[in-house]
Amino acid sequence: MIAPNLMYLDRLRSTWKRALAITLGVALTSAIIVSWADGGGFGEQLLYQLIVSFCVGSLFWLGSTAVRSYTKGMRTTARWAVRIAGAAVLLNVGISIGLAVLALLGVFPWAFYWDMVRSSVVPTTVIGLICFVGFAMYESLKYRAQYETAQARLSSLESRLRPHFLFNTLNSIMALIPEDPKAAERVTERLAALLRYSLDSTGYSTVPLEQEVKVATDYLEIEKTRFGDRLHYSIDVPRYLMQEEVPPFSLQTLIENSVKYGGGEIRVSVSNGNGRL
Repeated sequence: MIAPNLMYLDRLRSTWKRALAITLGVALTSAIIVSWADGGGFGEQLLYQLIVSFCVGSLFWLGSTAVRSYTKGMRTTARWAVRIAGAAVLLNVGISIGLAVLALLGVFPWAFYWDMVRSSVVPTTVIGLICFVGFAMYESLKYRAQYETAQARLSSLESRLRPHFLFNTLNSIMALIPEDPKAAERVTERLAALLRYSLDSTGYSTVPLEQEVKVATDYLEIEKTRFGDRLHYSIDVPRYLMQEEVPPFSLQTLIENSVKYGGGEIRVSVSNGNGRL
């Protein structure tokens, strides 16, 4: 029971700002509409609507997260039926609590309370459910976009770091662990740096040459672990060119092809001639 409770609390912490923003937005919109329709004071209506919206919003924030967790394992039709019904109940209970608070504050007599609750059920349910379905559709589209972005980044990672390179590196690490644990740790750190760079650089069209040189060095050191004395390399890059912008993995791709199809001597030399790197 501990893990679900922690997940519930994490979701509450991650959504409170959005719930507060929606609550304030609904209160402001309602105050504008009611003050315009009844000809009352805007400030007074804003205070009343804030009270009711806070009651509805806080209850919905707490309850909808619980309903979402409870229905997570259900089939699609049953899940949405329970969530919509739960949203309708939470909205009307929140309105009832908000109206009770206004009655306690003397905004209107208690004799009118149940009439106001009954008259608010239909519009509250209809408007609330429209908003609930709209937000649910927005969330679904947002998560789908995040999923597709993650898939694209993984595809980019696979295209930049060939699977055979990853498998060979992992095999090298396993071979080094019993013989030279320190070397296995260094190779693991370099592989992690390559993977991290590949994921982080997907959002950029260019990166500083200094980063490319660092990635190329990590790659060559990993390959040198495999090939030993059969592979030698040198890198000659002037410091004043290190901040030049280049496409991500452009240098590493050239080096990878050189290791695969060339000899055992890799030399990287960078120069600037007539505006070309």
